[in-house]
Amino acid sequence: MTTTKIHKVARVSLGVVMLIACLQCTKRNEEDLKSICFESEILPIIQANCATIGCHNSTTAADGYDLSTYEGIMRAVKPGNGRDSKIVKVMLEDKEEKRMPPPPAAPMSSQFIELVIQWIDKGAGHVVGCSLEVGCDTSSVSFSADITPVLNDFCVSCHNASAPSGGVVLSTYNGVKSVADDGRLVGSVFHLPGFSPMPPSGTRLDECKLNKIKAWGNAGAPAN
Repeated sequence: MTTTKIHKVARVSLGVVMLIACLQCTKRNEEDLKSICFESEILPIIQANCATIGCHNSTTAADGYDLSTYEGIMRAVKPGNGRDSKIVKVMLEDKEEKRMPPPPAAPMSSQFIELVIQWIDKGAGHVVGCSLEVGCDTSSVSFSADITPVLNDFCVSCHNASAPSGGVVLSTYNGVKSVADDGRLVGSVFHLPGFSPMPPSGTRLDECKLNKIKAWGNAGAPAN
């Protein structure tokens, strides 16, 4: 084989290797973007805490931000740079009057803020169609592990000790226990007739969260 042919073969081989590497990189990037579900993990919590009446919903759009949709949320996002995105900065704001959501609402949980940062760092993908119930175990629901995180993300901003909307406190076990025992918790989260829907944004919790709340209540709402 001549030197020229050897060089041609080498160039072709290098090109194939680079193409394979590029395809693998693209596949990893696509998988990375899909690792956090916007539809079920990001949007509902922002809607429940920020896109409420008088704040950042489609009607009032406070400060020009409608945070009820992906497109609106992306106006406050810098894909690939979570901590420099406006939506994260206002969640982490030290000055209460500038924090989102503002007092007397409770701050967003640190776990959710970290999730938002990860979502943005991974490209802020508009991943939908992933909110179906998959492998939802309701056989041994725990108040601390299953119920509290949901209430913290969706309810405590309005129903905390400092601002108990409707006189309901969901930041303590006793407060949650009282509305679980009288049926208001299940009635509200399932949006049943005669109950105030919770979250009030109009979007119900996903089926797994709902079924865990119902199972916990049916078990006597234990402090487990």
